[in-house]
Amino acid sequence: MHSFTSADAVFFDLDDTLYDQLLPFEKALINQQIELEISQIVPFYKQVRYYSDLLWKLHVKGSLNLEELRIERLTSACKDFGIVLSKEKAIAIQERYEYEQKIITPFSEIPSLLKSLQDKGKVVGVITNGPVAHQMKKLIALGIDRIIPDERIFISDGIGIAKPDKRVFEYVQTKLNLTPSKCLYIGDTWENDIVPPIEAGWKCIWFNHRKRKPQTHHLPNETVTEIEQLLQLK
Repeated sequence: MHSFTSADAVFFDLDDTLYDQLLPFEKALINQQIELEISQIVPFYKQVRYYSDLLWKLHVKGSLNLEELRIERLTSACKDFGIVLSKEKAIAIQERYEYEQKIITPFSEIPSLLKSLQDKGKVVGVITNGPVAHQMKKLIALGIDRIIPDERIFISDGIGIAKPDKRVFEYVQTKLNLTPSKCLYIGDTWENDIVPPIEAGWKCIWFNHRKRKPQTHHLPNETVTEIEQLLQLK
C-alpha cells in the first residue's frame, strides 16, 4: 500500500469501518432474546445492513421516515430467517441498539492510524450516511471527535446528499479544495464505499472484513480484510 503515500487526503466511513458495528447489534439481539444460532448472527447482521442500505434510498427521497426504515430493515431480515418480528419488538431492538452504541469503542488501531496520517500532513476526515445527531453521538463515543475536527466530518443528512450518490464525494472535495485523484476513501460496503468514490475519481480501499462479494465491475485500489493491514497506510 506504499502507493497511497501520494494521497493528500484520507477519509473513512464510520459504521463497521472505524468500529465493529456487529458488537452493539449482537448485544441488542441478545437483550431482546432474538432466537438465532451463533452461526446465524453474522449473516443476519449482513442482511439487516443490506436492507438498511436498500431502504436508505427511500428515506433520502422522503418516502420512508427513519423509524419506519429501522423497523422495516429488522422485520425484513427476520422474515428471511423465518422469524416473525412485531413492530413493537423491532422498536425495542432498535432502542437497545442505540443504547449499546453509546458505549462503543473504536478498532484499537484506529486512533493511532488517524493521528499518524495527520502527522504526515494529510487531511483526515469522515464521510458517513445518517442523521447528524445520531452519527455524532457515535463519533463522540469513539473519541473520533477529539481527533478529527468538525469541518472534516461530513454526514449525509447535514449536507443533503447520501452515499451511494457520488456527489457526496464531489461535495467534500469542493468544500475542502481537494484534488479527486489525491483523495482516498476507506469503507466496508461495496455500493456505498467503493462505487461512488471511484465514480468521483477518488482512490479507495475496500475494508472487506465481512467477506462480502463485489457487486459491480468497479475495482478498488486495494482490498484488505484485517484492520492491521490498514496500518500500512502509515
